[in-house]
Amino acid sequence: MRTRTVAIIGGGPAGAMAAARLAAGSSLRHNSGGLRVLVLQDKMGWEKPCGGGLTHKALRRYPFLADTARGANLLREAEFIASTGTAMRVRLREPLAIYPRTMLDGFLLRRAAEAGAEIVNDRVLGVTRKDSHWELAGRDAGYRADFVVLAAGARSRLRQVFADDFGPRDFMLTLGYHLPVDCERLRVQFYEKFEGYAWAFPRADHVSVGVCGKAGDVPMTALRERLAEFLRKHGYAPDRQRIFSHLLPSLTVDSWAALRLAGPGWALVGDAAGLVDPLTGEGIYYAMRSGELLAEALLDDFPEDYPERVRNEFGRALAQGARMARMFYHGEFAGAAITTRMIELGAQSRALLDLIQDLIEGVNSYPELLARIQVGLARALLDVGRSRLSAAFALHLG
Repeated sequence: MRTRTVAIIGGGPAGAMAAARLAAGSSLRHNSGGLRVLVLQDKMGWEKPCGGGLTHKALRRYPFLADTARGANLLREAEFIASTGTAMRVRLREPLAIYPRTMLDGFLLRRAAEAGAEIVNDRVLGVTRKDSHWELAGRDAGYRADFVVLAAGARSRLRQVFADDFGPRDFMLTLGYHLPVDCERLRVQFYEKFEGYAWAFPRADHVSVGVCGKAGDVPMTALRERLAEFLRKHGYAPDRQRIFSHLLPSLTVDSWAALRLAGPGWALVGDAAGLVDPLTGEGIYYAMRSGELLAEALLDDFPEDYPERVRNEFGRALAQGARMARMFYHGEFAGAAITTRMIELGAQSRALLDLIQDLIEGVNSYPELLARIQVGLARALLDVGRSRLSAAFALHLG
């Protein structure tokens, strides 16, 4: 590897996974040339405004995360609530792991350090290109690197050094609380003509309760009203000391088409790259996997291949999710919202219930999922119609 020092700005899932893979891989490959992996993280172990959910897709690739000893709360029950108030409870085929981000990020950083990465508690204030290397100005010291990885989130001001800022509509607004109460199952509430949802994600010692909506479509006041209603309905008391607000990447179709992930001597991973599912808001898995894909490209001495590796593995699917999101949240079927019909009919249709399980697990490509939603809803509606007709006929004969 020609690169001697890799500086990773940000120690969340993307940065930590990149560091662990680079440090472990460089010690095993003869061409690594004494690679130094430096992780610069401002805050160590802070609770981020995030649901903290890891799907079966993530646990299948990273089985070490399905460990309650590391703080994971493994859930097997979920409840989905339509805009009409109709609810459907689902016994999950595969568990979801819900993590406090303090614990998840701390574990992944320790894992990177054990692999040989250097973890430095410093805030990077500026990055400057100098001939064939980079100079990083930290709050406490200066650093020099041959390759820079930005893993500091989508709102980092350092992103301007490498790529254009995301637009106002490339985000979801989020608002919520971390409440020290018990919650037995994951809950998701959908709304009519609203691109987003309210949630309750139970963690080991508290519950993350929040709401998200597409930036530009909904003002913060409307989010507060929806969240307050959700809290009242499920018996949660707001706590102003535990409130959070955040902007979650949710790129538009145009932004996916123009997305730039890397250039000479630099790359973006995780939220800094916008790699979040526009339909579900899932981001931890894509952060971790993008960090690994970049590390593998660097270890292979072909960092320029990183964008194509992302596109081939999941980038194109996420771009398709951006096309599908508006239809999913704003579309109608048989006179009601698609989300409402899925919940109403899901309990009465095995095919539709399987589809919902697949959506939760994140195992389908979006073109396939769209086709299955359309066919599944139509079949479920026919099945319900036949069932009601048979019942009415039997009652008439009786």
